Amino acid sequence: MAERQADCGWKRHISDQLKLRDRVQRHTFEEIVQQYNRLLEKSDLQAVLTERYQTEKYDVQRGHEASSLDASRSDSLHQEMSQMRIRHQEELTELHKKRGELAQTVIELNNQIQQKDREIQSNEARMLEYQQQIAGLDGDCRDLRSSLQVRLHEEAHDGEVNTVRFSPGSRLLATGGMDRRVKLWEVVAGRCEAKGALTGSNAGITSIDFDSAGSYLLAASNDFASRIWTMDDYRLRHTLTGHSGKVLSARFLLDNARIVSGSYDRTLKLWDLRSKVCTSSVTPVPSCLLTCLHLENARNLKMAPLMTSSVTLHHSCYHSHHHDVDSVCVFSAQGFKCGADWTRVTFSPDGSYVAGGSADGALYVWNVLTGKLDRTLDRNHSSAINCVSWSPSGTYVASVEKGSRAILWSDM
Repeated sequence: MAERQADCGWKRHISDQLKLRDRVQRHTFEEIVQQYNRLLEKSDLQAVLTERYQTEKYDVQRGHEASSLDASRSDSLHQEMSQMRIRHQEELTELHKKRGELAQTVIELNNQIQQKDREIQSNEARMLEYQQQIAGLDGDCRDLRSSLQVRLHEEAHDGEVNTVRFSPGSRLLATGGMDRRVKLWEVVAGRCEAKGALTGSNAGITSIDFDSAGSYLLAASNDFASRIWTMDDYRLRHTLTGHSGKVLSARFLLDNARIVSGSYDRTLKLWDLRSKVCTSSVTPVPSCLLTCLHLENARNLKMAPLMTSSVTLHHSCYHSHHHDVDSVCVFSAQGFKCGADWTRVTFSPDGSYVAGGSADGALYVWNVLTGKLDRTLDRNHSSAINCVSWSPSGTYVASVEKGSRAILWSDM
């Protein structure tokens, strides 16, 4: 126990001595630290002042050196400025010279422009004169083209010509008129030569059709009958009677063994050529739809009737007990007017165009796809056109009039 107290006593003594030394010597060390800090500050200030002094010294030395070089530089600068002034003066003189040359060039160009203007005015005057000449030549060309298109311009019948039709091979042209005859014309290289006449009708001919082989000709007439001739000998073979009014139109069916006829009595009759009797009849049918029959098959008829100032295309389906008529398209044109309620139009072979004659003697051609007028051919007929036919070859169009004239148009 006594030993432990002795150990704690000396330790406490040492701690007290250290604390005493710390209190006595601390003040001294604090003064040393403060003096050291002041010394560092003065050292930094001396370094800054030394650097500033060195910079000032360098500037002073450079100023002395620069002052010695200013004189030589000033002389060289004066020389350079003198040389530059001389060069600028020379360049200015050259520019004045070029300005004079450019002014002369501008004057010459202005003179050339004035000359070109005079040439342009002269050319415009000549162009106007040429345009007038071209307009005159165009008129002459139209007249010449019109005259070239007309290949047949003859008095075809004694009196009114009602109908016209091409044979399937486009070699023969048949016309029918109020003189009760069907006339045949051979078309060779745009020329027509009379080949003969078919007789036997008791009244005016109203419609003509060929069979698909061109061996037979069918004609409807105002004596209520339809007649068939053979083309190899021009002999009358059959006379089909049964209508109670004028037969307005008659057509072969595709089998060539039957025909269909339409009459003013408002009936359609189907005839069997083998038995020469009427096999069926449809009534009533509007008379305006019987004037032009275009056959698709035995039971479907395409009609192209004409109204007073337009062409109306119909698709009609006829059956034993009823018929349906649908209007497909209407074609009209300024100045177009039908000359009769039975005026006939024609399709081009490809079905792209429709041609019809007007009361003023002009031939109108419409585009079927667009419905617009494609061209007008006039100055040849002297009266209303009754019928138009387009050749199967597409080369010719024939038209006949209320007068006795028939016209063949080429290059269609």
